[in-house]
Amino acid sequence: MRSVRSDIHDQTKWMSHANESLLYVRSLDGDTTRQQLARAARAGDMQRVANGVYVPGERWSELDDRERYLARIRAVADTRYSRPVLSHWSAAAIHGLPSIPRWPEDVHVTIGRATGGRSHLKVRRHGLPFNDDVVEVDGLLVTSIARTVVDLSATASFRDAVAVADRALWVDRRGRLPVLANKEDLLNVYRQRMPFRGNTRSRAVIEFATHLADSPFESGSRVSMWTIGCPRPLLQSRFRDYRGVIGDTDFDWPEFRLVGEADGQQKYRDPIMRAGRSLERVLLDEKERGDRLQAIGRSVSRWGWSIGMSPARLRLHLMAAGLPMGQRW
Repeated sequence: MRSVRSDIHDQTKWMSHANESLLYVRSLDGDTTRQQLARAARAGDMQRVANGVYVPGERWSELDDRERYLARIRAVADTRYSRPVLSHWSAAAIHGLPSIPRWPEDVHVTIGRATGGRSHLKVRRHGLPFNDDVVEVDGLLVTSIARTVVDLSATASFRDAVAVADRALWVDRRGRLPVLANKEDLLNVYRQRMPFRGNTRSRAVIEFATHLADSPFESGSRVSMWTIGCPRPLLQSRFRDYRGVIGDTDFDWPEFRLVGEADGQQKYRDPIMRAGRSLERVLLDEKERGDRLQAIGRSVSRWGWSIGMSPARLRLHLMAAGLPMGQRW
């Protein structure tokens, strides 16, 4: 088992102080406390996150979907007799990998194939073999990033698995965040696990994944494009004009003089993406960027989440922008 720095990226930092919000029945006195906590949970003053573990309701309301899932993971891990190996979506949450749908209710753990056991009480057990695939993050045993990607590539939907794989491979061109894995890491784990159920789909996800997707929204849009058979775009093409660099576009179809922008909310809300700029400045910069692209002869097609995540809607949207359909990548 290897040790991983607890601050490998910003998303894991919440784990270090999760225990400050968790109240464990086992550390309190008697049945009266259990009854009081149960009544408080029914009244909304407390939130039960696992068997015998509660979070104050006010604190719970402050947490986003991912933070709530991390609280469940920590609660389950801390109340086991032996430390479980967290895997699949639970490992993804801890490593800071994305989930396009909402995070699940179940906490995922992987056990040795010969260990046996059944899933129950919001804990989903996976009977799979281990290799050198377990790391430690903030005191939790977790499948490695590469192993987590391969596990999800065999079990999640193609779109969701590609988003996870893209994030693991992503190279931050501004050098703000580290690279988590490369394709050879994924392929090594894939080969070590062979044969396994879902291996064909897993290989397809790994081959489709790229280090050039800047967000889960771009990943999902790219899967929609593959589904509808529009011309395969170039990713992160850099454009210049007489003033210098205009920027990198999400998608580029040079033969059609068209660029595509998956215009998700992350661009405007994420402090890392905004790089210290106000929301007003971000909006003005995006308008100027679009104007400069049009001035050099590129049409700009933008779409939001509801279009990019729907192959049928994206098909109509890109056809209106002038792209043909029905091509195989």
